[in-house]
Formats: sequence, structure tokens, C-alpha cells
Amino acid sequence: MKAKVNKVTIRLVQGDLLSLTVEVLVHSTTPTLSLPDWLTRAAGSALERETLLIGWCDVGSAVMTGAGRLSAKKMIHAVGPRWGEGSERGKLANTTWETLRLAEEHEHKSIALPPIATGAVGGYPVENCARVMMQQIVDFTFEPLRFLREIIVCVENETEFQAFQREFTRQIEDLKDTGSGGKVPAL
Repeated sequence: MKAKVNKVTIRLVQGDLLSLTVEVLVHSTTPTLSLPDWLTRAAGSALERETLLIGWCDVGSAVMTGAGRLSAKKMIHAVGPRWGEGSERGKLANTTWETLRLAEEHEHKSIALPPIATGAVGGYPVENCARVMMQQIVDFTFEPLRFLREIIVCVENETEFQAFQREFTRQIEDLKDTGSGGKVPAL
């Protein structure tokens, strides 16, 4: 599923984030920038060393590192909120925006994001996460972007995919109804 909004192609895919060919991969993490074993195995110890050197990132923000042995050039570690800590929506919106801003600032053309702060990392409800993330992604395309041309949201399981698909469709339909975003093709 994809749509082009303001010169940026937004795609929604189901699968393995690490299998995508993009310049920047996003990893949903905690403030201590913890890496799951599967990511450390795939990227190698260089990524782990970089995150240990940085040590901390506030909730609602993100930091960029190298990507180790991964095919991407860089990795962004996105620190979303834990469900129930307060101001979750604003923090998730900030985290999503910051990942996109970092990719643009560092002159990258493509980025792939997983659902941020859902599951064991933050417990954020998937439907709410989809609403916040897709709105931020669409809104970001209205910025004066010079580099970023492809944003991929990659979800692993069918339930999350369906939630993101519903929200992506709703966002695109809203753009069509308001006439925003230039010419928006059918999904």
C-alpha cells in the first residue's frame, strides 16, 4: 500500500524491517538505548558500542548511529513513551517527527520505521500508535523537504498491519477531501 504526498512516497508494508532496502532504519527502544539480541546479532558489536557511548536518550526523542553490518547507512534509535506514563500521544508524536527530521537533516532519501512504543517496549495500543504515527508522517511531508523522498512503515504481524492500513487509508482520504498534499493518487 502506498501513496505519494508532496513529493514523498509513503509506503506501508508487512514484513521484516531488516529486509528493507533503505538508507535509514528506525529501532524502537528505551531511554537507555537497549538493543535486542536479534539486532545486535544482525548489526554486530559496533552498533552496540555506539549506543553504549551515547548512553541515554530522552523519551520523545531519537538519536542516530551507524548501522553496523546492516545494509542501511544509518540507524535511528527512537525512544517512545511507555503506555500509562502520561502525555503519551505528544511524546509519540515528537518521537516520530524527530526520526523523520534526523533523516532529512542528515540528507537521507529513505527511511523505514516500525510501530514505535508498542508491544513489550512500551505497551502503546496499536490503533492509537497508528493514528499518531501516520498523522505525523503525513504532516511531515508538508515541511520544505530537500532530501527525504520515501517513508516506509514496516509492521511484522497482521493485526498491526490492519490497524496501520485503516489509519493510512483514513489519512489519505482526509487529504483528498481537503485537497491538501497536491494530487494524491488512490491507494
